[in-house]
Amino acid sequence: MSILTIALVFVLVLSLSFELARLAKAYEYVGFIRLLLKRGWFLYEIVILLGIVIGLSIAITIGGTVLEDHFSIPAMLGSAMIFFLIVGLTFYGRDVVKKSMLFSVLALFLVLIVFVAQLVSGHLDRIVQVFTTIDHQKGGVLTGLKYAVVSAGFVPLLLYCATGLKTRAEVFVAGVVAAVVAVLPAVVFHFSFLADYPAIIENPIPIYRMFELVSTPLMLNIYVLVMFVLIAQTGVGLQQGLVERCDAWQTKRKGIPLTRAGHASVAAATAVISIALGSMGVVALLLRAYSMLFISFIVVFIVPLLTYGAWLIFRKREIPN
Repeated sequence: MSILTIALVFVLVLSLSFELARLAKAYEYVGFIRLLLKRGWFLYEIVILLGIVIGLSIAITIGGTVLEDHFSIPAMLGSAMIFFLIVGLTFYGRDVVKKSMLFSVLALFLVLIVFVAQLVSGHLDRIVQVFTTIDHQKGGVLTGLKYAVVSAGFVPLLLYCATGLKTRAEVFVAGVVAAVVAVLPAVVFHFSFLADYPAIIENPIPIYRMFELVSTPLMLNIYVLVMFVLIAQTGVGLQQGLVERCDAWQTKRKGIPLTRAGHASVAAATAVISIALGSMGVVALLLRAYSMLFISFIVVFIVPLLTYGAWLIFRKREIPN
């Protein structure tokens, strides 16, 4: 129920956001949010800047922790690698960022295909038995809604990914495909956990446990490396959204966007702030940030998008940029 809720929210928010951005030619988040909040646009900017710093901090900290836990590489070295990946990819610009995101996701799905094949060949009967006999637990919709809203709140940062969409049909297909791609790994791991339920609940790193149970040490190593790159891509995606906003601001002031060095400087400065914040600890960040971001994104993005934004899309008139 949580995964289904997440998928439906993603389809709705992505489709509406992409279509509004397409109609208004507003692919950086300030221009987009000005359509929804008018003079109150700065409220979203406050929330999203805080969200970027928190998201980067979590990505950099977790990236270092993953390498330390699995490969015994010092966490600081892993965090430094994330930092340089973020700065380096941001330096090379939007096209490189988009291609790197695509290749990272493809790598993850190749790993998941092998994992699913191994899971089905050796553990399908156990999964079916547990799935058909386990008691339903309440709260799945609310849990999924909370995760989906916080994640969807970052969509305006990622509108640069929608610049190639030309028609409403393409927008809808893109929204559905993006939502499905986002939740498929969750579906795979949800069902894989049933092969070791209920013991898996007590495992501190359940995905590691499932690869050890179902797959091979080599596949686990590959998965950890792919996840490390995907964690870095989370930071890259957030940074590119911020860079698009800075480019628009610079263009408005001086008529030209930032240079590559300027892009890298923005990324480096934000990452340094995030690393400092990460010293608080990942768990503390998550606990303090999630509820706040959930409420904030509902107020400054989700409700305006589903009401005024939807009205702008379907009123069948030109949307001023």
